Amino acid sequence: MAARRKGPPASPPPSVQAWGELLGEAIGRGMARGFHAGLSQLGLTQPGAPFGPRPRGRPPKAVPLPVPADKRCQVKGCPRPARSKGLCGAHYQAERRRNAR
Repeated sequence: MAARRKGPPASPPPSVQAWGELLGEAIGRGMARGFHAGLSQLGLTQPGAPFGPRPRGRPPKAVPLPVPADKRCQVKGCPRPARSKGLCGAHYQAERRRNAR
């Protein structure tokens, strides 16, 4: 049986050490590319982008314009625009629920 050598392990030859460093750099670049590709699928590569996936659906209107009185919801005090039968979406759905009973 061979005797084990005690003490610190021997340093690899310079050629093996250089090869190991090149391999480590290549692995690091590959991981960075994969990480960047994953972020771009989530839409996070743009500066200032929020973390997480993009919100779904139609984006909200930039600035809500004041609604003229003749196109406003008929419910007293409601400033939203009328969608159907003189009511805004919320009041129209509430009316539908009331009438469904």
